[in-house]
Amino acid sequence: MIDKNILIVDDDDNMREAMKETVLRLGVSVDTAENGRTGFEKATKKVYDLIISDMRMPEIDGLSMFEMLKATGIKTPVCFVTAYGSVTGAVEALKIGAYDYILKPFSPEVIEELIRRTFELAGSQNSAAGNVPLEDNSKKGTVYKSAYMEHIFSLAKDVAESEATVLITGESGTGKEVLARFIHENSGHAKGPFVAVNCAAIPENLIESELFGYEKGAFTGAVNKKIGKFEAADGGTILLDEIGEIPLHLQAKLLRVLQEREVERLGALKPSKINTRVLATTNRNLKVMSEEGSFREDLYYRLNVISMELPPLRDRKEDVADLSLFFIKKYSEINKKPVKPLSDDALKTLQSYEWPGNVRELEHTIERAVVLSKTTEITSKDLFLHGITIAGFKSNPKEDIKDIIKEEKEEKDAKEAKYSAEEHKVDNAVGRTIADVEQELILKTLQDVSGNRTKAAEILGITVRTLRNKLNEYRDAGIDVEEYLK
Repeated sequence: MIDKNILIVDDDDNMREAMKETVLRLGVSVDTAENGRTGFEKATKKVYDLIISDMRMPEIDGLSMFEMLKATGIKTPVCFVTAYGSVTGAVEALKIGAYDYILKPFSPEVIEELIRRTFELAGSQNSAAGNVPLEDNSKKGTVYKSAYMEHIFSLAKDVAESEATVLITGESGTGKEVLARFIHENSGHAKGPFVAVNCAAIPENLIESELFGYEKGAFTGAVNKKIGKFEAADGGTILLDEIGEIPLHLQAKLLRVLQEREVERLGALKPSKINTRVLATTNRNLKVMSEEGSFREDLYYRLNVISMELPPLRDRKEDVADLSLFFIKKYSEINKKPVKPLSDDALKTLQSYEWPGNVRELEHTIERAVVLSKTTEITSKDLFLHGITIAGFKSNPKEDIKDIIKEEKEEKDAKEAKYSAEEHKVDNAVGRTIADVEQELILKTLQDVSGNRTKAAEILGITVRTLRNKLNEYRDAGIDVEEYLK
């Protein structure tokens, strides 16, 4: 148990409990309060090392609670949780001394990173992780031994001091966001927010309002003003993750933001100046995309002021051991398990693997090994690099069971839909017209499937529309079709 105490203040029961569970997994003591009044009372009776509070709450909101704490001389760092629509209040809170704010929705990793950054847990993890470099980089959660990565982070430290736009390239999972955060934390914008935007995850029809915001009444449904993520990052850094996914028609507007350092909300009469450092990442070749016409050439060159490429893990195998030790320490603490060493065979397996998923795949592999290991050390059997096999199932038994149920249902449906020639043969066809035989076949098939037109059409090899037309013809001829549709 780490000798630290955190207070979580939120009126949403589910949110409060979810954050509590995340904090407890880190081995940190945590108390909760359901509103600002209770939060203030608890903070005046007990010393906390960090307070995480929602901004909007009934009676006493987060900002009012913070001001009350300040008035009583309590200097506990306060981090606010806020939605994009109320981020202006969080920014104002930063100006009067709040520690930080995080934007909803967020993942548990965001809370973990906040706590580790606050208590400098990352540095203590690295020092206990064996042969891991300890310099300033380790405190930023970066682990490397290879000469290339040392060069990259040395360059990143120099770049961080400038205002230049940085384009970080590399395969998925190589750590592009880690490098972006390192640049932010070593920059003059470090005290401001770090806002990461996954451009690939935002629907195309929403990305403009998400990035640039809108004014009240800008369009149907815009009942309140909303600031975009560029303004949310004012004074700090915005990371445009997977920048290659930005729609072509918005790239001109993005280019103007980069050039003029101002953003214009949808429906606004004039643009607003911003002081936001811009970093971008991509796993695509933007130069090739610009040549093909799917990415603006002028935007590419504006983003590519400084380019940094992260190599895949398979090209820097010397980092595998140190990264593994770092993740072992991290997930042992999170899962409250003893820190186990890697066996020789496990390390050999890790270093010989090609890591198509890069550092992200390595991290998940080590997390799985920490959870599943039953011996005093982590062996190659604990790694399950080719998936977990349980009773003949593949890596995810639940999914296999779903597949089996689905296959059985499809097989049953197929059997029901399959009619033999004997079941559908038409008696006394000789001497009759094709139209008569066709009519009898259609009506008999409908009768056999209890009037299910879709199934009948599939069996007959025709479309439902064709079947419907045929039935209309039979009705016009005076045939009681409804008898066969029962």
